[in-house]
Amino acid sequence: MTKCGGCKKIVPRGDIAKCAKCAKCAIIYHPYCLKGDMEARPATWLCPACAQVVEETIAVAPVSETGVSSPGLPELVVAEDRLNSTANDTTEEFKVELGLEIRLFRQELTAAREEIQMFRTEVKELKNSFTETNNRLNALDSRVDLLEQRLTDGTGSRLESIIADLRVELNEKDQELLENDVEITNLNEENGENPTHLILSVAAKLGLNLNESDVVSAERVGARKGWSRAPGEDGKGAGAGAGRPRPLVVRLSRRALKDDLITAARVRRGATSADLGQSSAPRPFFVNERLTKINRQLFYQVREIGRRQSWRFLWTKKGRIYARQAQDTPRQWIRTSNDNSCVWYCTKCRDDNLTNVNLTIIL
Repeated sequence: MTKCGGCKKIVPRGDIAKCAKCAKCAIIYHPYCLKGDMEARPATWLCPACAQVVEETIAVAPVSETGVSSPGLPELVVAEDRLNSTANDTTEEFKVELGLEIRLFRQELTAAREEIQMFRTEVKELKNSFTETNNRLNALDSRVDLLEQRLTDGTGSRLESIIADLRVELNEKDQELLENDVEITNLNEENGENPTHLILSVAAKLGLNLNESDVVSAERVGARKGWSRAPGEDGKGAGAGAGRPRPLVVRLSRRALKDDLITAARVRRGATSADLGQSSAPRPFFVNERLTKINRQLFYQVREIGRRQSWRFLWTKKGRIYARQAQDTPRQWIRTSNDNSCVWYCTKCRDDNLTNVNLTIIL
């Protein structure tokens, strides 16, 4: 690439012949970058810089009487006619272009070195950041291991034990709210029945005299399913072949009345709904204490496991669940499912002389 020595712009190859070329330094100049007429310039034209150097040399050098400079002074280089020497022009242009290319290559090489240096600096900073992050992760892992160790040492188990105790206490509080309630199950359900009149009839059949003022509330609880419909609905009856009706929940005014009603039901075990004024076929009904959902599920588990282990006595009293293996064995108060496994297998533990055995997993 050839640049103009005046404006420093690139001169196309087609325009080089129209430009002025210094006979000494071979630098190209646009015609409009020079003052004066281009045609009036000699073939051995010198650029302003070279012309100034020549003038300074002539002014300093001593002149002989004949008007010829001394032999030690450099002679002016006179180039051949550029219009008639195409080969020389091509060589000079190639040299200029080669010099410019080398200069640009050096500039690009310097820029590449700077970029590589910046890249090395960024990689070093990134490596330091990774090292710091790795150290923080190691510290975090150490803290997690310490917390897990604390949980393993008993902190977590103590918290779980506290939560379990709170749940048991809350369930016992809920059970105390039901201390005056009884639940009558398997009693025929009919359309338009009066639950208060029905409980009074049941009490009379069991030999207990109850007044209407002794009944705080009486109602059927639970979802009414299709298989427990009363007579007259969809043309189906509710006799002995019908499904299990919803339980009748009764709240009495005094706790003593509830105990008397449950005692009378146990004395007359096997009583049926005959003579209660119902149109359905007679069926046996059962009177029990009303339990919370947790106690009801627990009592169901106790009965299932008691049957498998041949425990003879399983009952509830004042909202508590009790179990006894035989007549001469002590009773066991079961509060949680963990107590279940202990009750059913405590005899085996004593016989095998086992201690500190986690029996919860047996359930």
